[in-house]
Order: sequence, then structure tokens, then C-alpha cells
Amino acid sequence: MAEEWPWLKDQPVFTTHGEKHGNVTRVPHGASLEPVGAGLVLLVAGLAVSTGLAVAGIGLVLAGFAEDLGPVSWWWLALGVPAAGLAVFFLAGVYIRGMELIMRERPRTLVLLTGLLGGVALGLAALAAWWAWRASDIGLHPELIEHDGWNRGQIVNVTVFTIGALAAAAACLIAVRGVRRARRDAARILRLRETGTRRAGVVAALPDPNDWDRGGDVAIRYQDETGEQVIRVRVNTYAHEIPVPGTPLIVFTDPAGDLLVELDPDHPLGYHPDNRPYESDSSGGGT
Repeated sequence: MAEEWPWLKDQPVFTTHGEKHGNVTRVPHGASLEPVGAGLVLLVAGLAVSTGLAVAGIGLVLAGFAEDLGPVSWWWLALGVPAAGLAVFFLAGVYIRGMELIMRERPRTLVLLTGLLGGVALGLAALAAWWAWRASDIGLHPELIEHDGWNRGQIVNVTVFTIGALAAAAACLIAVRGVRRARRDAARILRLRETGTRRAGVVAALPDPNDWDRGGDVAIRYQDETGEQVIRVRVNTYAHEIPVPGTPLIVFTDPAGDLLVELDPDHPLGYHPDNRPYESDSSGGGT
């Protein structure tokens, strides 16, 4: 399982530019940064369409009973239930493929949100169209044609799905920006691993419990051409998985001054045995 899904190995991750929580980029050893391609786009589109059909199908069941259409309304479940199952399939596909292509939690979540909100907007649009059709049918409701309340109800329906569509569009734009930033950071990590100067380092201290926020700043020590260097980086981890001082690290540097700090996979990892000072927040950082 760990070899097939390396992101499940939720070990501490060091960040040098202040990234934390959902903005921590996890790039497993041996991973490569593939092009986004049409596959992820099709998965997101499939998630949106299937979610829209599920919302429309279930919504039409409720609308049918509201209109006293009787048991025939249950037939809309033949659309809603299979579409809901298909939406779960596409959701899993976007989640897994998104992690492989993005390697950062927050933008992947925004991609999921884009598909879901887009689907909700499509479903609400279908429901609004159905209600508009019902409103225009003089033969069914001749007594309601001049009733202002009916017209206001249609405006509410249109407004709801329009807001859903705008929310989906906004989430899409934010997701695209987040994906681009995450992929640039993943490319940076892969570049430093491949071309950076590799140096041995160690964790020099524990993080300050008073500044703990699903991780904290720690001092690390390594040697370069000018002698011993001590710098502070952020370790993103669970409170019960804090590396002890002396934990071996690999420090990658380049001529531009960029820096990458990672656990040394060739050495066993030891955790600090007393996590009580950090237990007020033990939810971990990054995914």
C-alpha cells in the first residue's frame, strides 16, 4: 500500500518558505511531475455532470411531490441514484489523480470544489427550467398565472442556480492559480533533488510548543564549503511525530541560494517521546 500510494506515508515535511497546512507540497521519492493533460479535465467535467444529474434527479422527486404528481415522481430516482454513484466514482478519480498531478492539498480541494459546485449549478439550472415550464403551463395552473408570489418563486430559483454557477466559476479560477503554484513548487523540489548539491544535516532542536500550529520552526545544522550552517525551517507534522534532535537530514542547495530540507530515507526516524506540550493541536500538517 505504501509503495502504491506513497502520499499515505504521512511523515514530517520541512518547508523553507513558510508553507503550512494545506499548502505543504508532498513529493514522494521517485515521483515525476506529469502534464495535467485532458484526463484531469475530463474527470472534473464528469464530476460536474454527474453531480448535476444527481441534484436534478433528486430535486425533481421533491418537486414532483410538491406539485402533487403522485408516485410517478419516484421515477426521477432512476436518474438521481445512478448519477450519484457515478459522481462518487469521479470524485475518487479527481482526488487520486489530482494528488498525483498537484501534490498539494489545498488546490486539489479547490479542484474538487470546482467540479461539485459546477454540478450543483447545473442541477439547480435544470430544476429552475422545470419550474419555469410548470409556471408557463396555463392548462395546469390557470389560477396562478397572475399571482405575484409564483413569479417571485421563479426569480428565487434562477438566483440560486446563478449564484451556484458564479461560485463554481470563482472556485475554478482560484483552483487554477493554486494548481499552478503547487506544480511550480513540486518542480522546484524535483529540480533541487536532481541538480542541487547534497549535504548531510541534522535536526538541531525541538520546535517551540508556544508557537505550535500543526508544526513549528526548528533549527537544523549542516556543513557547506564555508563551514557549519544553522538555519531555521518549518517542520509540518503531527504532535506525536516530531523528529528528535539529531535526526539525519538531507539538505539540497543551489547557487541561487534555494534550499530543500528532507528526512534522510536511509536512516531510521525517531520521534520525540513526550508530545504533551504539543497536544493542544495534534492534527498534523499537509497531506
